[in-house]
Amino acid sequence: MINKLLTLVFLFGIQPIFAQQISLDSCVAAAERNWPSFKKEISISQKRDLIEQTLKKNYLPKINLSGQLSYQSEVITFPEVQLMPDFFAILPQDNYSVGANISQTIWDGGITSTAKDIQMAQNNVEAQQLNVETYGLIGKINKLYVSYLFLKKSEKIINISEGEIDENIQSIASAVKNGVITSSELNNIEAEKLKLQKQQIEIQSSISLVLSSLSMITGLQLDTNYKFELPTSADIANKGIRPEIELLNAQKKLSMASTSQYKTSRMPKFVAFGNVGYGRPGYDMLNTDMHGYYMIGAKFTWDVWDWNASKNNEEKVKLQTLIIEDNISSMEKQIAIEENEFLQEMDRYTKLIKLDEDIELLKESVYKNAQSKMKNGSLTSTEYLKIFNEWKRSKLSTELDRINLIKSNINYKHSLGLK
Repeated sequence: MINKLLTLVFLFGIQPIFAQQISLDSCVAAAERNWPSFKKEISISQKRDLIEQTLKKNYLPKINLSGQLSYQSEVITFPEVQLMPDFFAILPQDNYSVGANISQTIWDGGITSTAKDIQMAQNNVEAQQLNVETYGLIGKINKLYVSYLFLKKSEKIINISEGEIDENIQSIASAVKNGVITSSELNNIEAEKLKLQKQQIEIQSSISLVLSSLSMITGLQLDTNYKFELPTSADIANKGIRPEIELLNAQKKLSMASTSQYKTSRMPKFVAFGNVGYGRPGYDMLNTDMHGYYMIGAKFTWDVWDWNASKNNEEKVKLQTLIIEDNISSMEKQIAIEENEFLQEMDRYTKLIKLDEDIELLKESVYKNAQSKMKNGSLTSTEYLKIFNEWKRSKLSTELDRINLIKSNINYKHSLGLK
């Protein structure tokens, strides 16, 4: 008998020691490694590097190779000098050329520099859009994690309640056998046990659903063997920046960079160039021999007047920037309201928990008294179950408010833009 007890203690008593611990932070960290949205950050960074490398090449020389073979039906003739056939050579109708064109930007009016700023700003907008997406996903993880904590607490309370019912069923069955109370009282208690079992099934189903969702997000194979740690409600010294605000700021910078683009588009551009070739005819059309030729030079272009198109575009961008600034102001007010709501919730639940604990102690005392009366037949099962359910609800209310305090703390931290 002793050996059997030791075996049971080993199997069921020691097993929880080896239960794997998991925290809210570790769930978020696992999601960062698993969820596609988090992985896109690497692609955005690589894209930014490629854009920067490409724009740097705008000031490198550009070389273009070309070749041409042609035959034309007529060429320039000089009928006035037909009496001197050796003075002008007869131009050939078949032409051949191969050459290279080289150009070097001396100054592009600031287009490359502005394009770099715009591309970087666009890349930053994409990165902040990703942050907003992942911020929402972290909020989803927080919600699922807290739901699991409450469900496990509820499951524990239902188990305790079912144990109380089982204990009372044994006592009441004995009282029925001795004729102290009727069998209908026992049936009423047994029906309550079935209700508890029904609640247990619903809770276990919800737990399974929450674990399944968390597993999909984090990539972990979570099950009930994991022990979910209670998040700590440490003091928050610093305040982060919400991703929504960072996104709007990034959009504002992109809008301002676009203004510079319209200004630089009208600046003069200077380019040096060179052409080198071989064939016929070259630059000397009267030379019918195959020969080499070249040209070097510089040129500039300047869009002096564009009928105020650039000015109108600049005004449009300024209006867009003002709209973004209004959106930032509106978002900051909404965030401030959220933060205040969560602070109020934390204060409310802290006060409620103190009252919950006092109520729970009083309800437990009433329940224990009713339990004794039920056993000696001085209390009906209906009256007993009413007191029993009030005791059970008081325990659930206490745990619910404790979890809600944790939830409010997590939400407050999340509203500050902190992970």
